[in-house]
Amino acid sequence: MPSLFRYRELIKNLVLKDLKLKYRDSVLGFLWSLANPLLLILVYSFVFGHMLRSGPPNFAYFIMVGILPWNFFAQSLMMSTGSILDNGNLIRKVALPMEVFPVATVLFNLAQYLLALIVFFPMAFLFFRVSLTWAWITFLPILVLQIVFTLGMCFLLSTATVFYRDVRHFTEILLMLVFWLTPIIYNIEAVPESLRRVLYMNPLSYFILAYQDALYHNTFPALEKLIVIVALAFLSLGLGYSLFVIRKVRFPEEV
Repeated sequence: MPSLFRYRELIKNLVLKDLKLKYRDSVLGFLWSLANPLLLILVYSFVFGHMLRSGPPNFAYFIMVGILPWNFFAQSLMMSTGSILDNGNLIRKVALPMEVFPVATVLFNLAQYLLALIVFFPMAFLFFRVSLTWAWITFLPILVLQIVFTLGMCFLLSTATVFYRDVRHFTEILLMLVFWLTPIIYNIEAVPESLRRVLYMNPLSYFILAYQDALYHNTFPALEKLIVIVALAFLSLGLGYSLFVIRKVRFPEEV
């Protein structure tokens, strides 16, 4: 991992390449990254504010607090399944640390997430009428820990997909299941105690609940919850990166 610093320019260029490819030949270019979350906010506000009023107060804002970090996580995982395979020609011809590809995948989706936040935070104050509190300072450490957790999962999935191509399809299906097992569009307090235990078996639930504590409930996440998040983040990175390092010697012949 330390050697990645020497390849920071390559990582930056990979991220910029993906951003340019995504908006190639479009008139608005990067502005689409701002238009997408803006449209989500407006649609969710209309649907959950005027048509489906069940749920916690300021329901549309509640959903946005969870849906944006979920999109960052889910899109990173889906893209990571092809991060090694899709760069097979480069891997076979050039000697470089193959870690740059999963890292660039996460950073690309992080850039998308940060662009969405540029829209979300002003809308939170102006449109949803929320108040800024000291609890919001925990947003940054939670985000950093989510990045670490996501990176570990991306190392794991990018490795597994090299040897088992079905992992890409399995990940797509699994993410649909995990979405409904994550308290994004419902309040976990409204879930029966017996089912709540199932939700707590989902690692991402802890991150989403921490975001909701900080940005929606305006409270500092409980210490126990933060300890779990830290443990999950570094366990994910440790296991994912270890598997990546052990198996990467076979990547050139498998891709």
